[in-house]
Amino acid sequence: MTLLPSLPANAELDRLLYRNGFVVSKSPAEAPSLAGWTSVPVGDAYLTLHPETRFVTAAAAGRHLALVGLAFDPERGLYQESDVLAALLDAVANDDDFYAVLDRLAGRFALIVQSDGRTEIYQDAMGSRSVFYSTAGAPIAASHAEIVADLIGARFADFFVPFLTSRNYQQRDVKYLPGVATPYDHVVQLTPNTKLIMPQQKVERFWPRKEMGPETTNEEATAALVAHLHGLRWYLAVNGRRPVLGLTAGTDSRGVFAATKDSSPVIFTYVRSESANLTGSSDARAAAAIAGAYGLEPQVWPIHNRLTLNQTDDALSEAFRRSTGYYRGPGSPWLGRLAQTGAKIKGGLFIRGFGGEVMRGFYQSQEKRITKVNVQQLSNAYDVNAGSHITRSFFEDMMERVSLTTESIMGYDPNDIFYWEHRMGTWGSVSMSEADLAMPSIVGYNSRNLFATFMALPQAIRASRSAFAEATVELAPLLKDVDV
Repeated sequence: MTLLPSLPANAELDRLLYRNGFVVSKSPAEAPSLAGWTSVPVGDAYLTLHPETRFVTAAAAGRHLALVGLAFDPERGLYQESDVLAALLDAVANDDDFYAVLDRLAGRFALIVQSDGRTEIYQDAMGSRSVFYSTAGAPIAASHAEIVADLIGARFADFFVPFLTSRNYQQRDVKYLPGVATPYDHVVQLTPNTKLIMPQQKVERFWPRKEMGPETTNEEATAALVAHLHGLRWYLAVNGRRPVLGLTAGTDSRGVFAATKDSSPVIFTYVRSESANLTGSSDARAAAAIAGAYGLEPQVWPIHNRLTLNQTDDALSEAFRRSTGYYRGPGSPWLGRLAQTGAKIKGGLFIRGFGGEVMRGFYQSQEKRITKVNVQQLSNAYDVNAGSHITRSFFEDMMERVSLTTESIMGYDPNDIFYWEHRMGTWGSVSMSEADLAMPSIVGYNSRNLFATFMALPQAIRASRSAFAEATVELAPLLKDVDV
């Protein structure tokens, strides 16, 4: 499973560990695991970057901005990060103007704004570029929890091992922690719609800023989605990126395929089995039918249901564990195949079909849907050790830390806000950090304006997926008659 067996194991780990990562601190960040990283000043702060991390900086009138990652504005047709940062810099002096730009943006990024000894850190709408920060010791923010823990000398939190080994957690397929907790003492995660203020290490909510507006029509939602996916296609073209996507029978991957079918996509699907010897599944058949409508053929990767102990004893698996805070398991059966693919493709960009469930709603269809924002209902919706003191105390902390209350969400459905900010803002963002180990990665559906448009749909229309189906057919008419 080692990606480049010609390299010594330690050199391969150095290359992969915290790939595309960053640190924000008062002085250049130094640690053995950050050897070879570069530090650049951003006003009074420093940004320390993994050698492969993309970033742009700009400054004017005493304000210093840095954009880390990938960003575009599909509403205004800005497809290069330098142009996006210029728009943010032009607007930063006025909160309303600045947030209006931020709400339009798609991609996967962190934004640092520094002025007069105050540093603010924002994320893309879904929070898919993870940000962790210290709550004691030196004021640090970074892309990975272990980096922050290393720099402040934090140890594993006492709750972590009992929680991780609890039966309820072990039985969970999608694994993530309660609240904004991490495995480490004094290290927590920033979540969507909030900003981190350094050096106070204070979090402020900046969205929603007004009451939820009138209902959206299905036609308006479809048009917004088509425009967003057109923007994704243009971003790839302008930046010379070749899309890599996993294609299944699901709605979301089909929409990403429709947007990128003319961009020479590399398409894959994987089939799990105990012996990794099967190539047939409903997803594999659907991928073949969808891609085949446009003369394309997906790769089918037979993978193991789980890795053996020996299969997790390599640089990629160690980087996986350390980059994800250990709570996502010992390694990933499919990540090695994605890494091999990424190594062969110039300009490859893995597009993960995340964001669609934020738009359609998730907890609304669950038995333990949220009717009121309180510790008990958030714990029940999370549904892992929901009655335990550990789970409930972390959600109590989250509610206070990020100002998550019935009043603060201003008429939006708490099921939407909680799914968006907690599940996608924590599990979703760490899942993207996993993918970074293989190749640069981005999410397919990601803008605050897009999410808000779909959240204003009547719930029956949202759940019907009709806007997704119509947008897909508008972008890829031949899929109309493909039955999956």
